Amino acid sequence: MFKQRVGELAIRPHIVAADATVAQACDAMARAGVSCLAVVRGARVVGFLTESELARHLDVDLDPTASIEDFLVRPSVSVPKDKPVEEAVKVMLEHHDRHLPVVDFGGSMLGLVTEKELVDALAVDFMVENAACKTLMRADPVTAAPETSVREALSRMRQSGAECVLVVSAGRPAGMFSESDALSRILGRPERMAHPLSQHMSSPVVSVPGEAMVYKVILFMRQKGVRRVAVVGADGLLAGLLTQRDILLYARRMG
Repeated sequence: MFKQRVGELAIRPHIVAADATVAQACDAMARAGVSCLAVVRGARVVGFLTESELARHLDVDLDPTASIEDFLVRPSVSVPKDKPVEEAVKVMLEHHDRHLPVVDFGGSMLGLVTEKELVDALAVDFMVENAACKTLMRADPVTAAPETSVREALSRMRQSGAECVLVVSAGRPAGMFSESDALSRILGRPERMAHPLSQHMSSPVVSVPGEAMVYKVILFMRQKGVRRVAVVGADGLLAGLLTQRDILLYARRMG
């Protein structure tokens, strides 16, 4: 298992200037389709800005015109480029990070590795493991009815540390409201906090059957460009949620 080194997976981070506003940074994330930006002052990286950190403040005190410097994340750990993927997974989970800086032997940053790159690297290992989604999924994801307000959904996400809310109607997944949805559709529009989720959720939901093999789902997620999928039973009813983080948690046990 885990023959690759993390340096082979590192990606060049998208950057934003330290004097950018929250709104400008969110626009940059949306255009690039990423959940993290490297924040630079001159040629120096001074921190990172994540969707998760911004979404956590969205219904509390997030001003679109505020400086991003108030929301910077400074990773407590980095990984050397020669560290095996297995070890990088452990570091990411132990430190509750979704993004890890990858450094050379002199300590200079070469790039970032995210949950996505690590999960993609594990597809072959899951072919050998032959695990099904129902083994890895969260059976009790954060859910809400379509009429639940955006404000209530954001509150549930913050309190539970969830990256999304599954919108369920008659027991079936009807939509998904994620951190990305929140920032792109709600930021700067405070009147939408009172709107029902049905107006701002992403729909239809990307779903997979509980019996689907995880390695196939990893490839499917890559093809669809999603970080999470709803898991449904043969009757179409919601059975759980499978995220990239869940795949990494299981991979750690495999090791």
